[in-house]
Amino acid sequence: MLHLGKINSLTVQKTVDFGWYLYDGQNVRKNVLLPRKLYKGELKEGDKLDVFLYLDSEDRWVATPQVPKAQVGELALLRVKDVNRIGAFLDWGLDKDLLVPYREQPERMKVNHSYLVYIYVDPVTRRIVASRRLMHFFKGDVSELEINQKVRLKVWEPARLGWRVIVDEKYTGLIYSNELYQPLTAGQELEGFVHNIRVETNQLDIRLRPDGIEGVRDFKATVLDALEDAGGYLPLSSKCDAAKIQEYFSFSKRVFKQVIGMLYKERKIVIEEYGIRLNKEEKKKK
Repeated sequence: MLHLGKINSLTVQKTVDFGWYLYDGQNVRKNVLLPRKLYKGELKEGDKLDVFLYLDSEDRWVATPQVPKAQVGELALLRVKDVNRIGAFLDWGLDKDLLVPYREQPERMKVNHSYLVYIYVDPVTRRIVASRRLMHFFKGDVSELEINQKVRLKVWEPARLGWRVIVDEKYTGLIYSNELYQPLTAGQELEGFVHNIRVETNQLDIRLRPDGIEGVRDFKATVLDALEDAGGYLPLSSKCDAAKIQEYFSFSKRVFKQVIGMLYKERKIVIEEYGIRLNKEEKKKK
């Protein structure tokens, strides 16, 4: 069986002046042309090779030894090469560029900008195209998941409240800005944890650390290092504006309060009205 938009392992059926006809080794009536201009070498009947299948400008199936940056059914961060009256064209590693029709663009895509897209076969035109409307393709039932479950993330795009992400290549989710402690970029892959399951909208709230104490332990060293660098005192406390804490540490005020509470119980810091200070007495004991 031939699979459009994917790498296929095919067999040479016959040689012609302009290339070779390939088939799946079983059904000789369904074959596809590998143009001679695309293959630098010689092939004979019975030879096997891996090729990618796509449609040419006249909707004929064509084989190429070129390997695309992504296949049908996959996500990829791709750069826009050109924009014209029918859509944006992406560089996906083949001589033939990949179309994103305007109907698949929430906002107009720009030349030389890169976007995370999903590649699929249009059910109407049967052409391979890409879409930025990822919510149409990742509709897994979020009720299957559990709170604090570890998941794999692919960063999608910035949103008004944070960053949209694709979760386990099945669901869509959101990381809120006040939960970020590191910069994100589209296409980035990382781990996260389910914080909230919105069954009514079939979406997820995601955090980059697990909920609870285990999720903030790693930040203790960050705060202690910052205190050392500042000479032992920082003008930051639970009374500070959340934006000020976020700007300084790149994590939320909620996490900051948990961390300094842990450090205080461990007698590593002293909490003052307008800041925190290293506990010098504890340092002397060491």
